[in-house]
Amino acid sequence: MSDESNSITPHSQKQEDIIFSDVKDTVAVTGTQFGKSQAGALWMKLQTHTFTDPRDNFLMTAPSYKIMQQSMLPYFLESMRGFGEYIKSDACFKIFSGGTVFLRTNTDPDSIVGIPNVRAYWGDEAGKYTLYFWENIRARVASKGARTLLTTSPYTMNWIWRDIIKPKLDGKLPDIKLIRAASWENPFHSLHDPKVRFAEEARMDPRRFAMIYGGEFGKMQGLVFDCWDDDENYIKPFELPIGTRFIAGVDWGFNPDPFVIKIRAITPDGMQYGISEFYKTRQTPSDQIKAAQQKRQLWPIEVFVCDPSNPGMIEEFNRNGLTAIKAENDIKRGIGAHYDLIKSRRYKEFVDACPNSRDERETYHYPEPKDYGPDDKQKELLPVDANNHGMDVDRYLTLEARRFVKEKPLKPLKSTNPFDAILKSRRDPHTESFS
Repeated sequence: MSDESNSITPHSQKQEDIIFSDVKDTVAVTGTQFGKSQAGALWMKLQTHTFTDPRDNFLMTAPSYKIMQQSMLPYFLESMRGFGEYIKSDACFKIFSGGTVFLRTNTDPDSIVGIPNVRAYWGDEAGKYTLYFWENIRARVASKGARTLLTTSPYTMNWIWRDIIKPKLDGKLPDIKLIRAASWENPFHSLHDPKVRFAEEARMDPRRFAMIYGGEFGKMQGLVFDCWDDDENYIKPFELPIGTRFIAGVDWGFNPDPFVIKIRAITPDGMQYGISEFYKTRQTPSDQIKAAQQKRQLWPIEVFVCDPSNPGMIEEFNRNGLTAIKAENDIKRGIGAHYDLIKSRRYKEFVDACPNSRDERETYHYPEPKDYGPDDKQKELLPVDANNHGMDVDRYLTLEARRFVKEKPLKPLKSTNPFDAILKSRRDPHTESFS
């Protein structure tokens, strides 16, 4: 995009299509440095000129403040020069003629709660958002049917690919406007020169080149659970057999980390199923206890296997009649055990029962080689410590489940669990709800 004397000219038809899109939902997926953030800033400027009621609000989001400050914010402030004032302390831009543009990030996924009357929304590098953040955004923009623009490069085949891009390509979301572009379609990009592009392509792994510069979706490099197979490890919900036992895993959190509960069903034949999750931030201790009690009303949970970092809350669970223990927290051992369980196909998840865990699994990865320090022993490095709360719970549960599963199928162990009588007297009714 050229910019001389405040005269801005789109560098290509695709960039112009982003800027002037007037449909309700637009998604732009491009290679790096195509110019999607510049286009997004101008798109948002047009929205502030379209919706001019002083009560109108606008929302802009990014994965982190660092990404926002490096890309989204500078382009937006330049495009809005003379039209309002940026108030850094409140993370908002006040338009002189009325209206406010709120700036929020995935760093605090609940920070958008309470913003009313949103008329237009722009999410930059949306492929880096957690599903939890995206669902909060959707709830916020839905009340007024806000116009939406998502701009991103491909990072992995997570929610944005699964729920938006692929259905659009399959013809299932005809009303969404999808714009796809490679980095070299920007005439100012070095790869616009075919010789430079072919040399870079020959140097790189083809899959990574296609993602970074070609704007093509693919799996993230270094996924921890790369053995996961959607066809093999997901299963439609079914009525669990008599003798099934239930345990729950807990990861503590408040803000920005979520509080997580996952329910694991262990059938008499030794199969294990992820059947439900609770995943929410800003949960007080009483909220957490209430959530656990509600889960136990649905499933006869024998024990809550808890992150050992908060012994006080483990004690509170027990005081409230929720049998709770410290989880074994050997990360490498837990990952190894859960990896083997997945690969053996003896662990499956009910379809749509654990959506946030699915989102985490699709981004849970080891550091890339470029992230290793000179003194790091690569074999000793652990996965990147981010967006991994459901993954932590999975390893807690897999290690604990070994007490319930033997090499050969066994009859259910004797238990004082009051739900045992229910399970023996009638078929299990507890698979009717998965939320």
